[in-house]
Amino acid sequence: MSAQHSHDHHGAAPTDDDDPVPPVVHHAEHDFTGPLSPGVASLLRWFGGACILLFVFDFLVERKTHAPMEQLPGFYPVYGFVGCVLLVLLAKELRKFVMRDEAYYDKRGKR
Repeated sequence: MSAQHSHDHHGAAPTDDDDPVPPVVHHAEHDFTGPLSPGVASLLRWFGGACILLFVFDFLVERKTHAPMEQLPGFYPVYGFVGCVLLVLLAKELRKFVMRDEAYYDKRGKR
């Protein structure tokens, strides 16, 4: 083994110089109003097509229902969508109660 290769880091304890901590970068909040990348646009088209196809299949499948509203065409997709939207809105409100500032854990360690 040559002298150049005798100082490899395999099995050695990491030092501060080996893996510097990247600086914290604060990005502006994204408002999702800009153009979509081609990959994201394609993925959304596939998901949209799958949703339309499943909605069409809802008319072709005979189900045994328990409640009268379950017989409505498209009930389950609408029910699922409304449930997801309500879950997101609830989570946004819950965040106001459980969110801590960035230095919360640093303050606890310095007591």
